Amino acid sequence: MKTTQLSSSILNYNLSQDKVLDKIKAWIDSNSMFQDHRFIWRIGVTNAESIFAVEGQLRADYQCKHFKYWRTDSFNESVKTISKLTKYHFVFKSPLHNYIGKGQYIFVYKMPTPYKHHFYHTQHY
Repeated sequence: MKTTQLSSSILNYNLSQDKVLDKIKAWIDSNSMFQDHRFIWRIGVTNAESIFAVEGQLRADYQCKHFKYWRTDSFNESVKTISKLTKYHFVFKSPLHNYIGKGQYIFVYKMPTPYKHHFYHTQHY
């Protein structure tokens, strides 16, 4: 009988209880080497129609590493998640970021830090 109750509680598990922010942080942490500052993370929001175009464009770039995306419940949750993540010194908004479509997809990828980038000095010194 306990097994049946346990199974029913697992089946009634609400996926929205897991925070997308926690999933993204865990994924970034598992794919980061904090001693190596040659790479930065880029993050953005897009809609369902554009997520595969963004993925194709980034996967075609040989310097892009570790691309992944998550779906959120709303556009507001996406914006709040991005605003919390961009407070870290190694996470920047992507040039492919698109507010216009009010998308619910957050994408994250890793890129090498451009030498002439204006944050290069703060990351390396």
